[in-house]
Amino acid sequence: MRLFLILGICVSLFWGIGSTQARAGEPTSAVTAVLDRAMEIQTRVDLSGEAKRPERVGLIRRLIADNFAFSEMARETIRGSWDHLGPQQRSEFQNLFSELFQDSYTRMVLNFLQQENIEYPGESAESAGMLVKTVIMRANEHIPVDYHMVRKSGRWLIRDVDIDGVSVVENYRDTFHRVIATSSFDGLLKKMRLQSRAIQDKGSS
Repeated sequence: MRLFLILGICVSLFWGIGSTQARAGEPTSAVTAVLDRAMEIQTRVDLSGEAKRPERVGLIRRLIADNFAFSEMARETIRGSWDHLGPQQRSEFQNLFSELFQDSYTRMVLNFLQQENIEYPGESAESAGMLVKTVIMRANEHIPVDYHMVRKSGRWLIRDVDIDGVSVVENYRDTFHRVIATSSFDGLLKKMRLQSRAIQDKGSS
């Protein structure tokens, strides 16, 4: 299950290849709202069934787009290369990363998250914002999922997710680093463009 979650978000990108101050509870409330909304979309009777999957996809993608800090995530996934990029490369990479992440994370939510019993053990400050701990409580397993939050424009947004102790952003970073090391940053962009076109073609078919 852990492997499915991480691979479903990260590897599927390529087919084949100072602390922030806050009133206690705000970051946890933000995470709770996102998860409650995701589960509501997944379990609504009027959205059930395969015929309604495209509608669920659209709603989940919008939820992700509204609640993740894509600029911070994109920068962190190519840390070490970011400072050497020009404005056009940075912009294209951020846009492609946002699109591909939304597609992968949407599929993970649709295939994994249903009506869950989720516990919220607490939140704590960290260097870049706040950490919100959650645990998905199932009959045969308890899955810790931690959300790293950053405050932007008065809202708490998700900048990384740890699933059973494994960071989504770090998994992207490892994947991207391997592509850049064996090819180049332009080679990475080329792979991402191909994946983006495949997603668009699938959506229009």
